[in-house]
Amino acid sequence: MLTIASRFRAVFDSAEALGTPPKAVRIAAQGAGRPRLICFPALSALSGPHEYTRFGLDLQGLRPVSVLPHPGFLPRERLPATLDAFVAAQAAAVLADADDEPFALLGRSAGGWVAHAVAEHLERAGVGPAAVVLIDTYPGSSGSGSGSGSGSDGAALSAMTAGMLDRAARFASAETDRLTAMAGYLELFSGWQPAALSAPTLFVRAGDGLPGTEPPTPWSLPHSEITVPGDHFTVLEDHARTTALAVHTWLTDRL
Repeated sequence: MLTIASRFRAVFDSAEALGTPPKAVRIAAQGAGRPRLICFPALSALSGPHEYTRFGLDLQGLRPVSVLPHPGFLPRERLPATLDAFVAAQAAAVLADADDEPFALLGRSAGGWVAHAVAEHLERAGVGPAAVVLIDTYPGSSGSGSGSGSGSDGAALSAMTAGMLDRAARFASAETDRLTAMAGYLELFSGWQPAALSAPTLFVRAGDGLPGTEPPTPWSLPHSEITVPGDHFTVLEDHARTTALAVHTWLTDRL
């Protein structure tokens, strides 16, 4: 029902049609570390720049960090009509935020799909990121980005949905715009296949699984991997500091 409802939303069919690209939210403004980190939220109804608040605070003074919101989650915002339009818009927003400085892209959960897809786009344009960081990003069924995984990934996606709804019940109600945006973005990424990148990729795996699930399918493309304390949600909540410092250390050592 949400997917059908999302198809009635106003849309933009190109980055140019959107106009001004999404404006980054700076969550760690100071720090000599480079590259700067540009983060993408997950694609759930409760996602947004706020999910990186603790992560950014723990990197304050170490490395600049910003978050790019996805268009369509707020009232009167349009959704992208195609995956290409969305990726092009976010790529333009990345370049505007980077301001000619070296940058790395980071995404948690399905935000990792966005980080990887934007990295592909920017590499084709000759302005790719210095690195890509995926925080507990599930590849989905057969390595695709569809939200309809099977087997262990399908169970994990169900558990993630349950966790999201639990948080919604405890903290805030998800508005209709957010729910239809989530459904619209999951449909956009249905069948998406990530391609190999020139940039080094770090996969940050949550050490604790979600209840009733098996470990997710490994990220299929070349990458480095570290495991941090916490589960799919708490790696950026109770354990945000450990996660932030692990990412910072890898970027410092690798680049």
